[in-house]
Amino acid sequence: MEVSQARKAEDSAKEARACPEEVQRLSTEASRRAEEARLAVERQWFEGVRPECRPSVEDISRMKEQYHYCPGFIHIAVVGSAGAGKSSFINAVRGLSKNDPVAAPTGTTDTVARYADPQQDSRMIWYDVPGSGTPNVSDWQYFNDMGLYIFDCIIVLTDNRVLDSDLSILRACKPFKNIEAFIVRSKSDQHINRMVCEKMPQGFDPCDPDMDAETRSLFLLNKLEERQRFIDETSQGVQMHLEREKLPPKKVYIVCMDGMLATANKIRSSKAIDEADLLSDVKGFVLKRLQSGC
Repeated sequence: MEVSQARKAEDSAKEARACPEEVQRLSTEASRRAEEARLAVERQWFEGVRPECRPSVEDISRMKEQYHYCPGFIHIAVVGSAGAGKSSFINAVRGLSKNDPVAAPTGTTDTVARYADPQQDSRMIWYDVPGSGTPNVSDWQYFNDMGLYIFDCIIVLTDNRVLDSDLSILRACKPFKNIEAFIVRSKSDQHINRMVCEKMPQGFDPCDPDMDAETRSLFLLNKLEERQRFIDETSQGVQMHLEREKLPPKKVYIVCMDGMLATANKIRSSKAIDEADLLSDVKGFVLKRLQSGC
């Protein structure tokens, strides 16, 4: 009997010694599995397979409070890579020059800025969102971290080619039926002028006041041709990227800030391409959304 009791006591002591080791083993195993799951999710993001990541009711409420969301108004976020000209676009689309007292300051920023529309009885509120891909905002977390899911309309602004970060935003918008997305190519005048100058004789200066009639005629002809080539190549490039990402076709609005400012103020501009269409389509969306009760 005593031997049996001693054996039981010895077995109990072994189990007691093994228990912390087992707990440690299980804890290590759980940590390993959690790390593998995290890496798998990140790998899916970078390979283009986005995990389902719907915001909670608490997330939506928090972001609406942070951005001073107002029922009965349409909230429009202008997003895109750093340096795409988002602040300048927000000024121009509101009909404001950069020197206007209520104009948005230009330059790179790390915070979201909110701007009322100066037009009388306007129900639009514009948001200048920090560029994706900046050191403080990684591409793949951009949509959720910035709370873009609360906006009624998102304008993706590009100034050169469509970036992966732009496509990530468009892809993230897709499941949200409340979000209307627009693709806008900015700085069209700069790109077209550069294309034209590349076709002109070496040393050509488009601002030369003493340009002879023959050179001016050649310049205007090349500008007309390059303008159309730029429009065609931009549209084809955007559609190619959308198709590659299995996203539906979307119109790309080609604009420049001078053309947008003039159009917003109902002034004709030779630089304008899609500015009037963009303003009309955005206002049409706003009216439709307001009529539906937001």
